[in-house]
Amino acid sequence: MRLTLPLLASVVLITLACVAPDDDHNHDHDEGEGKGEGEGEGEGEGEGEGEGEGEGEGEGEGEGEGEGEGEQPAPRILAEPGPGAYLAATAVTLSVADADALGPLTLSYSLDGGAPVPGVSPIATAPIALAQSAELRVVASDSFGVVRLSFAGAYVLLEPDAATFSSNLPVMVVWSRDSVPTERTEEYTTSALLVFEPEASSGRVQLPAPATLHTRAGIKIRGSSTAWDPKHQWRLETWDERSDDDDDVPLLGMPSESDWVLGAPYDFDRALMRNSLAYQLSRDLGRYAARTVHVEVFFGGDVDPIGSDDYLGVFELTEQLKRDGDRIAVQRIEPTDLAWPALTGGYIFKEDRTGPDEAGFRAGTAGGALWFEQPFVWVEPKESEVVAAQRSYLIGVLNDLGAALTAPDFTSPSSGLHYSGLIDVPSFIDHHIINMFAKNPDAFRLSGYFFKDRLGLLNAGPAWDFDRTMGCASDDRAGDPTWWDATNATSDTTQMFAHGFYGGLFSDPAFTSAYLARLEELLEGPLAPAHTDALIDAWAAALNEAQARNFARWTDVAPRGGFAGEVQLLKDWLRARHQWLSACLATADPLSCDGD
Repeated sequence: MRLTLPLLASVVLITLACVAPDDDHNHDHDEGEGKGEGEGEGEGEGEGEGEGEGEGEGEGEGEGEGEGEGEQPAPRILAEPGPGAYLAATAVTLSVADADALGPLTLSYSLDGGAPVPGVSPIATAPIALAQSAELRVVASDSFGVVRLSFAGAYVLLEPDAATFSSNLPVMVVWSRDSVPTERTEEYTTSALLVFEPEASSGRVQLPAPATLHTRAGIKIRGSSTAWDPKHQWRLETWDERSDDDDDVPLLGMPSESDWVLGAPYDFDRALMRNSLAYQLSRDLGRYAARTVHVEVFFGGDVDPIGSDDYLGVFELTEQLKRDGDRIAVQRIEPTDLAWPALTGGYIFKEDRTGPDEAGFRAGTAGGALWFEQPFVWVEPKESEVVAAQRSYLIGVLNDLGAALTAPDFTSPSSGLHYSGLIDVPSFIDHHIINMFAKNPDAFRLSGYFFKDRLGLLNAGPAWDFDRTMGCASDDRAGDPTWWDATNATSDTTQMFAHGFYGGLFSDPAFTSAYLARLEELLEGPLAPAHTDALIDAWAAALNEAQARNFARWTDVAPRGGFAGEVQLLKDWLRARHQWLSACLATADPLSCDGD
């Protein structure tokens, strides 16, 4: 059955999809919270694949039957042309495909942002004239009024100056019926997200065009000090077509999720790639860090057409740190998980500033022998979801670790466990190295993540937030590529070998020896100049066109020596850092090295 209904759109339109990062709609943080549902998806996919393979294999007759019974296409509402960015008047035709088993369907629609209601909302039986940018929401209901299918897509008008926009990078258009937020709040603004990927033939995005992906979304400004930058960072949640519930979406080749960050390299990172570089290096060390994709972004609000003044420049679309089989792979812990072994994980938490309605907690200080600048903050589960037994358990683990790290034999008097029986030592080494190598002045004390899976050891990481590192602009703490940390410049920086648990770990000669051996290995591999240069050169080539538009938009943060000069500064800093660290390792006491 194919039901076709014409919709007349007499304006230029763009379709938007939805994206998002932080956790639920009313909670925000300087950084990320976890809330994924990775296990359920994994089980479902595994069972389905296993059954299909079992039926298909074996005798020829069974194999033939298995192949012949392939899955039928799912019924769906189609729109031609699809949601996207358009310049000339167009007619949108709706149809229902592959819905024979559903019987007669009625299409109800809305253009005011609200969900259409069968029997109440207009029925799409005649052309609909659209005089301005709008989000078209449609439901298909059966003869009983039960909604069987849904569709949502934004059609946004383009100003002539945006209708010739072209890029070699993916382009994202975020549009809202409301005004685009200008201040940080805890509430998400209902929006639509349109994603345009470069065409395979040309390698370019050319507006006007239908969107490659479109979805409903929620957006809000994120960050702490950077929330006041004119180029805001954003949290994006992708939402379901019919509600504001999270909807996992595969954005630009990254695994499906509903929570995302639009990182905004601005003043500090004028090479536009420091977070992408640090996260890639972490993955090259064998430690998960968020994936990123560089994109160019337009933000539009109200019903005004999208124009060149809505262009916001180059962003790093980034995975939000959260519990997920493709991200931080720990099991979900429920409020009912109060007994061993479920009580033991999974937990994600961080040392950081607390967010609204958060108290955080203190632990692991060994009576003041170990020092943490900030409290620990719950990430997964959220503070509002943690029950007393779980809180006591995790605090007990951290206190046990603090006791072990300050004991003469590095063994906790209460549990009898050596610290290596409480933490994943290699993760603590690698996490320290990636922060130290980049000379992150806020390492560990801000966005300092940890995670612990069920029955697992405590892990350090993932790495997060590196815009103020590697010789960045406007922050002298990371300017000098020598010294282990920035103690020669200011006291407002992380003491690399004394902060938190590292203050105890580096008092153990065995840990220090393992650390220096691992550092030497990595300096000859993923941290070698040949590798870092190759990564930077690849991003610089991809960004060379878009960076000009970005800095034309943000003229107050011009790159030092132009973009090529800024890129060379980053490469030169890393090469000098590598040389200094290599020279230190050749001395009898590397940790006593001073700067130049």
